[in-house]
Amino acid sequence: MFHPARWHRLVPLAIAAAVVVGAGSHVQAVAPPDRKVQAYEKAELIQLLRINTPTMADRKRLNTLDLDLAESAGKNYVDVVAYGNQDRRLLKLAGFTWSVLEDDLVGADQERERADAAYAKAVKTRAILATLPSGRTAYRQLADYNNDLASLASQYPTKVKPITLKNTSLEGRTVRGIEISRDVNVSNGKPVFIMMGLHHAREWPSGELTMEFAYDLLKNDGVVPRITNILDKARIVIVPVVNPDGFNLSRTLGYEMKRKNCRVTNGQIPTTGQCAQSSNQSRGTDLNRNYAGFWGGPGASTSLTSETYRGASAFSEPESRNIQSLVSSYQATTLITNHTYSNLVLREPGYAGAGNTPDEALYKSLGDQMAAQNGYDSQFGYELYDTTGTTEDWSYYATGGLGFTFEHGASSFHPAFSNIANFYFGSGSTAGKGNREAYLIAAESTINPARHSIITGTGPAGAVLRLKKSFNTKTWNGTLIPDVLDTTMTVPASGTYTYHANPSTRPITVQQGGTESWTLTCERPTGQVLETRAITVARGASVTANLTTCAAAF
Repeated sequence: MFHPARWHRLVPLAIAAAVVVGAGSHVQAVAPPDRKVQAYEKAELIQLLRINTPTMADRKRLNTLDLDLAESAGKNYVDVVAYGNQDRRLLKLAGFTWSVLEDDLVGADQERERADAAYAKAVKTRAILATLPSGRTAYRQLADYNNDLASLASQYPTKVKPITLKNTSLEGRTVRGIEISRDVNVSNGKPVFIMMGLHHAREWPSGELTMEFAYDLLKNDGVVPRITNILDKARIVIVPVVNPDGFNLSRTLGYEMKRKNCRVTNGQIPTTGQCAQSSNQSRGTDLNRNYAGFWGGPGASTSLTSETYRGASAFSEPESRNIQSLVSSYQATTLITNHTYSNLVLREPGYAGAGNTPDEALYKSLGDQMAAQNGYDSQFGYELYDTTGTTEDWSYYATGGLGFTFEHGASSFHPAFSNIANFYFGSGSTAGKGNREAYLIAAESTINPARHSIITGTGPAGAVLRLKKSFNTKTWNGTLIPDVLDTTMTVPASGTYTYHANPSTRPITVQQGGTESWTLTCERPTGQVLETRAITVARGASVTANLTTCAAAF
């Protein structure tokens, strides 16, 4: 199988290389087969390289080569997974130099498996005490996540509500999550914190940390006062595996470097086993380039075999549509999507040309607070490298909720499992803090009224209050994607309600100097609308809406 996008880039690069090395040099271009298939079938070394990028221009140029850029970069470098000689040759033709971080990733994974087995044995024999909230001693498989989610819902029926996301995956898997709160089955208008893992299949720690936070909250509710306070005042939504097909392939079916979902051909559902075939494993859509916000811009590829393939259109994938629907149905004032690796807390904007968000001071303050606990660097998303179509590119500009990407770990997509406890609880200078403390700060920010909006008032007990807004999200090329935010709560028996919400005016409208309103409706449980109000409310502000017409008609 040939890689046309890569081949078209090789020709001008070969010409440029001939100029660089001097007159008389000759570069022969040969159309290359898919780099991953070639590397695996010919047992070429798959390496982790640190590419020297001393200038921003170098970084942008590297970003055009459709290489597998690891989510790790510093001021003068970007890490890249090189699949055999073809990728190394491409880098050389483009004039890049590098150092080798890991000379054999396949061998490194085999070493990790041995280390994981030794760790599990040590914990079992009490040579090492298990420290994670769940007691896990090895990476979960997909069934383990689903079993854990079901077990927590069964064990804590008044605190945990199971969630089934709207769409099954391309291979027909149900995508599951849980909602955690005091009196979780009561619709009471609390602000929401959404935590996600495994957008990218090979980034196993991202799911583990998401799941461990759920265990931690539930085990320590009523024990740790700040956790008790969080569950009293917020709803925590946990989705540990956004990309179940890709994760299943990476974790259990032998292709550990799988990053994307299982889209083999645009517009078609893969047949049984098709995604796992060696010729198709490199195909798929990068779910974290498939969201509508700025979709199709810098840092996203048009090639289905590229690791940053953006998809055929914004929200073309059921897995990204799941998160769109999830965020749209909750007043998510805070969102964290977990990834690996590079020890970063990333905030909007994702690409340099976007300019600072209207909430930069607040955004930076919260990012810095969290990074002080886990020891990561707090920075703009584009300081890693330009990206568009990411989760927060859409979620922040659509809702105004503060969204972050956490990149966990220093040097591996899925290091030895013994690292997970250190990631969670911290180590060295961050011991006793770590990502646990960062997540708790995010949850406390969720319930901070200065960081969202509040609507209060009176209404008939049992009435359904609906906050709704319809708008269009613009992609990079100007295509308008319809969006709807639609959330509800029930007026309590007291007849007095408090509805925690995101600001009525979206950030992109703030940047344009405009204002927007929520549409608040008061409805019978059957859906009959009895009263409608336009609600304009800013971040940190509160407005009163006494629903007297609804009360009289209810």
